[in-house]
Amino acid sequence: MGNLVSFNAMLEHARKHGYAVPAFNVSNMETIQAVVSAADEKHSPLIAQLYHADLEYAGADFMIANSKTAALKVSVPVCVSLDHGRSFMQAKKCIEAGFTGVMIDLSEDSFEKNIQTTKEVVDYAHERGVSVEAELGTIFDASESDSVRTSGFTDPAQAKIFIQKTGVDALAVSIGTAHGVYSSKPTINFSLAEELVKTLDVPIVVHGGSNTPDEDIIRLCKLGVAKINIGTDLMQAYNDGILNAFQEHGKSAPLRVVMGQAREYVKATAKHKIDLLRTFARD
Repeated sequence: MGNLVSFNAMLEHARKHGYAVPAFNVSNMETIQAVVSAADEKHSPLIAQLYHADLEYAGADFMIANSKTAALKVSVPVCVSLDHGRSFMQAKKCIEAGFTGVMIDLSEDSFEKNIQTTKEVVDYAHERGVSVEAELGTIFDASESDSVRTSGFTDPAQAKIFIQKTGVDALAVSIGTAHGVYSSKPTINFSLAEELVKTLDVPIVVHGGSNTPDEDIIRLCKLGVAKINIGTDLMQAYNDGILNAFQEHGKSAPLRVVMGQAREYVKATAKHKIDLLRTFARD
């Protein structure tokens, strides 16, 4: 039976063996159960992520309790991580609650401020065996135009300095992917992705895996991206499950039927994404 772990070992293994670890956004019991079950059936490591706004809604203590319960039932490694944490205190509260990974996102602040606060989080987290991801460059909302989405790419030279000064364990980079539903097909800078993977000393993370074409996801894995974040695709699957359950069973349907169908839709989507991320996996 498993337990919660940090993401360091799983990401290092992924970058060496040609696959990416799925980082699925979860927001309640059903989504946690769905992604953990999917990972277990696919024999895949898993990072279950809580977006900072969802965390404020659900509560860190509630979500970590659900995650620990789910992780104890499976044999695959599971990490529970904060997604896009906005402050040292938010990261600290998650670590105190039992999270085994945190992401601190101060990419909108100055380079110096990003380094300063990220290092504070890293120092606090590492003393407690918790992994830290940070972000450098601007990852836009997918509703923005392609010209906007490709305007804030991560600078490799700056990224090297950032990693050296912060000691961060993984770095989320801007290469043309975005959060949400794309207004047009994303233009991904694969040459930049390859350069970042080859020149930086930590695993590279790509956000905005939802709605990104399957062939692009596979290509990023082949280049050595070690972690790919997926949220919107799961949210859409969850909502589709609820809507279809009401259409099939009516508005008086038992809640367990409605939520159970939503859970199965999320699980199916998660399994498909895991297959994509492990296409180039080698033993």
